[in-house]
Amino acid sequence: MLRGTDRKYKSLFPVFIYDQNAKVYSNKGGSSPMDTPIKQPASSIAIKNKQHRSLIRRYAFGYLLLAPVVLYVAFFQFYPLFDTIRLSFFNYSLLHGGGMQFTGLSNYKELTVNDDHFWFILRNSLVWVIGSTLLQFLIAVPAALILNQKLRLRGLWRGLVMVPWVSPVVVIGIIWKWIYDGQYGLLNYYLKLLHLLQDNIVWLGHEFWVWPSLLLTSTWKGFPYVTLMLLSALQGISSEMKEAAEIDGATNWQRFRYVTLPSLKPIMYVTGMVSIIASWTKFEMIWALTNGGPGYTTSILPTYLYTHAFVYLDLGKGAAIGTLSMLIVLIMVFVYAKLFGKDNS
Repeated sequence: MLRGTDRKYKSLFPVFIYDQNAKVYSNKGGSSPMDTPIKQPASSIAIKNKQHRSLIRRYAFGYLLLAPVVLYVAFFQFYPLFDTIRLSFFNYSLLHGGGMQFTGLSNYKELTVNDDHFWFILRNSLVWVIGSTLLQFLIAVPAALILNQKLRLRGLWRGLVMVPWVSPVVVIGIIWKWIYDGQYGLLNYYLKLLHLLQDNIVWLGHEFWVWPSLLLTSTWKGFPYVTLMLLSALQGISSEMKEAAEIDGATNWQRFRYVTLPSLKPIMYVTGMVSIIASWTKFEMIWALTNGGPGYTTSILPTYLYTHAFVYLDLGKGAAIGTLSMLIVLIMVFVYAKLFGKDNS
């Protein structure tokens, strides 16, 4: 009876055998009491729940403040972006009717292969972006250096420099369109007054002068932002470095090259990237001055997109132009980061 009972309950108790070679105990039967899950005390669970509630109370207000921004980005940035990409694969014209018809890559093929204007307009876009960015830096660097000096009424000059940047683009376009007017424009008037010009020039209608006129306007509008960024970097250069270079007998050019310019490079890198993206999407300036004309002479990809999507009402092709424009600017930013980002990381 005892043996049967022993055999019956054998599986309930582990049998540990000492292995002299391995010098460990091995379990030959049953399960170890250590394998049985240990119930946590009620007090421990209560403490964890209290900690979770404390974390929720701590961060709930922050998430509540963040929610409008997240919703705005989701509904007004990401949703239009993905819907534009989706629409680019459809033939969807409001003029011709027929609804949306899936055509795959036909819109992209039509643009890159059959459209006679696309590559010309892409070249215009590159001229517009690269020219605007370079000219803005060309003017902003000396402007920032001058405004960093101890000038009389320095605060006033710094404020006046920012006027073009804070002015509405459409208002600036109307003002400069009047300045460039071929008959009553101020530019023709003063050039003739200085005997630099005999006959009036239609600046925005001339095949050669239209692009210099547009780039001048874009530079005037954008250089204050670059100046402000460079001026903030100049304020951060330590006076000890300048004094050490001056004591060592460095000239003004040497101080600029070996002290000032290296300190400006990181902020110039970031500002250059922002200027490239801003110039690429600066649709209002060209539209206010020339409407992309004469013909397609001054059209860039954003104006070409607007023409197809909102003038010709070809939403499918307009979406394809927008998608290609986004891909091109991403490639430009990637190349820019590869060329200039390594030394400024």
